[in-house]
Amino acid sequence: MTEKGSENFTSSKTITRGFLLVGMLVVLLVFFLTLTGTLAQTESPEPVVDDFGTELHFEETPERIISLAPSITELLFALELGDRMVGVTNFCDYPPEALEVDTIGSITEPNIEAIVEKDPDLVVATGINPIDKIESLQELGVTVAGFQDPTTLDFTFELIDKAGRLTGRQATAKAVSTDMKERLDQILELTATREDETPLVFYEIWHDPLTTAGSNTYIDDLLNIIGAENLGARAGDGWPMFDLETLILEDPDVYITSPHDPQVDGEELLAQIAARENYDALTAVQQDRVHLIDEDKVNRPSPRIIDGLIELAGAVYPELAEELAGI
Repeated sequence: MTEKGSENFTSSKTITRGFLLVGMLVVLLVFFLTLTGTLAQTESPEPVVDDFGTELHFEETPERIISLAPSITELLFALELGDRMVGVTNFCDYPPEALEVDTIGSITEPNIEAIVEKDPDLVVATGINPIDKIESLQELGVTVAGFQDPTTLDFTFELIDKAGRLTGRQATAKAVSTDMKERLDQILELTATREDETPLVFYEIWHDPLTTAGSNTYIDDLLNIIGAENLGARAGDGWPMFDLETLILEDPDVYITSPHDPQVDGEELLAQIAARENYDALTAVQQDRVHLIDEDKVNRPSPRIIDGLIELAGAVYPELAEELAGI
């Protein structure tokens, strides 16, 4: 072989090796991106039966989605579908990116015309949306998936799974649920150390009239999960009014509520509660066991419910608050 031929042969081998190396790097990069979830998913949607008994199945992944509830908006963003959201209600305030999506009215009064104009592939509704509004959309040919608001953590996991299968985000939904369950296990491990006590907790939804979270509510389920008793459950299901005399007689160990007025800061609200007539008779007030938590985190069936559970457990077991905050 001539010197020139030898050089050409060597050059050819170098180029070939270069292409092989680049090819291997591309394969490794694709594999890495797939594992980390940064590569667009290509899963096909699966059939899902919604809570109205309607079987929904998309041949192709829905590209234009509208949410009619804050919890659904949070869930869809958690499933990495934010770039497909073309409409949300004016109550959808989390994550911050949701504020950049066009609004289509309120939860109870969604603008039917505005929704139709968005030409959505899918509208996701919940039990808090008026049924007549949902039916109006369906009559206009809009595909609506309706899900009742979960009242337990277990039902929330089911909702995440259904939303993932409906939108072709099965792997993401599984990852979200897995992370939630791992954090839940850590919470249970910590609160299990308090098995020797069952704190009686009153959760105030509203103060005038005094309204609480009864049985068959998210808050009731969360309190039971951390080993506390929900005083409101004794008043019935849902959101019953609660008699002040009964509250004083039952004398809960912990009193929990949430800020409702942005003009009143937390310290001022706590002072207002302590100053209410006859509230000085409550053990929770006397022992400084009145706590404020973010109501959105314990009322919206979304992945943030675990954050809400942490806040709730920290209020019931203040001695565990620091460890809980690290979960």
